[in-house]
Amino acid sequence: MKTVSWSVGKRIAALLIAVLLLIPLITPFGTGTAPAAAETEEASVPALLSGSPDSGLITESAEYLYLLQKVLECKTEISVTDLHLDVERLGELFSMLFYSEAELFFLNGRYYYSCIEGSNVVQTISPVYAYDAAEVPAMLAEFHALTNEILAKVDPKTSDWEKVAFIHDYVALHYDYDHRVYSKDENVKAQAVYDAYNMLKEKIGVCQAYSLLTRDLLKKLGVECECVSCDGLNHEWNIVKIGNAWYHMDVTWDDRDDKGFYGQVSHEFFLASDSYFDVGVSEDRSHHSETGWVSPVRATNGKYDATFADVTTPFVYTTDGIYAISDGKLVTYDPETETFSVLRDLGLSWRDSGVFGIGGGTWNGTYAGLWYLNGKLYWNGSKKVYSYDPVTQAEPTVICTYNGHSKLIFGMRASTDGSAVTFTLALMADPNSGNVTEEVYTAGGYVITWNVAGSTYETVCLPGETPRYDGSLELPSNLFDYTFVQWDKTVRSASANATYTAQFRMDRNETTLEDKTLREQYRLIRAAILLLPYANTGYAEASARIAELDGISADFASRVNAVNAAFNGALFGDD
Repeated sequence: MKTVSWSVGKRIAALLIAVLLLIPLITPFGTGTAPAAAETEEASVPALLSGSPDSGLITESAEYLYLLQKVLECKTEISVTDLHLDVERLGELFSMLFYSEAELFFLNGRYYYSCIEGSNVVQTISPVYAYDAAEVPAMLAEFHALTNEILAKVDPKTSDWEKVAFIHDYVALHYDYDHRVYSKDENVKAQAVYDAYNMLKEKIGVCQAYSLLTRDLLKKLGVECECVSCDGLNHEWNIVKIGNAWYHMDVTWDDRDDKGFYGQVSHEFFLASDSYFDVGVSEDRSHHSETGWVSPVRATNGKYDATFADVTTPFVYTTDGIYAISDGKLVTYDPETETFSVLRDLGLSWRDSGVFGIGGGTWNGTYAGLWYLNGKLYWNGSKKVYSYDPVTQAEPTVICTYNGHSKLIFGMRASTDGSAVTFTLALMADPNSGNVTEEVYTAGGYVITWNVAGSTYETVCLPGETPRYDGSLELPSNLFDYTFVQWDKTVRSASANATYTAQFRMDRNETTLEDKTLREQYRLIRAAILLLPYANTGYAEASARIAELDGISADFASRVNAVNAAFNGALFGDD
């Protein structure tokens, strides 16, 4: 999990020694003439420096943000005279850029600088780029497009806890650790991915790539997040802010899917204080502080310590709640009250059948992956895949059974193409081996069509499941209050393709249109008119309301025409 090459590490040590031995010769600045530049020197990125809760983040300083902007512009020479930086401070700033900013994937970790003659004050800095500057804008555009695909999956109205949990789980579930970094073949080792851009493209990376990508995504979601490094562990992770407190979060060490446990995410290192992170859950699963953490802030709040340690799957977000598997139980979690509720004990065990059914033993732990598709939760046991409706909470349905004898299911991935659900089973004889064999099972189902106020949604219902609309009946107008009445068919166990249409009541509410702009009034009126035919009750009152608003709509149109006429007259005259 090395974050820089060994050659860069040697430069770091050399730089630190040089700084200690440096005795700057201070010469007064001349007046009326520009200061002369000393001989340009090369420097490597030094290690990250520790901070304190009241010291302020380097990444929020004006000098840091100035350098970030200039590097994003791929400037080959950056003037920093006005910043009055000494060599050591420049090293701190550039180090933070390199180890914190996912967007700077095009930096190679080195830079040149020049000082004002006879002083230790830096005059210019020349970053060394890993790519041609002309290529970078297109690469940055691709980088932002890839991150935006992930961010689009997050509801911006959710709490910071939910955003942090989603990104933690998403990165752990969708990206694998790049084990090429351990290769004895130097050519293979050199291909290991350290940056977020290539991690997004190749779906693989080392701990530095994990932490860079995690920070970038959370910052774009409005959550404060920084990177933490440790030379002793040769490792990097994140520290995030929820409320007024900071917490450690190690996505790399929480990645279970990478180890063959498909659909699973550990939370042993999710939202921990300094002290808990130091001790950890066991001697070999801790971030010992004596290894030399380098963190920009301290994490002193232990409110979440060990709270999520038993959660072995990603948190799954539905319109009905947040679900996970914890200590072998299906649970819901409420981030507002910060409490778990147990829905059911899954009663799962992973037992080796031994030889010809004789002997064998039980593997400790829960190895169930968890997925949410078409309004249903899916998880695996050691031999079966189950479907469960979290709303009706009926008994789980067995979707498929693995009949092999020498292996067990130790994880599962689920996906749908709109007509069937595909389950990819991770089979192993020994969960510690990492020797995974995949078996793919496709469950054919029925396409159920749901019509909601003129919009069509399709879901897949597997044999034995009860079809249920997975979504919201919120409608795009606040002129009326909407009350769902029924579907126009009785929903029974799916035995054929079916279509269901939502019927709802429209009742006038207390919205005052006069307080809104004419454009907003017009938008609301049009939305109400479009939705009106789908209401089976409350129609007469809704019709009267729309008739009452026709005058406003006409007034809006006449004003638009008047504005256009005045605009044309001003441009082209009366002709």
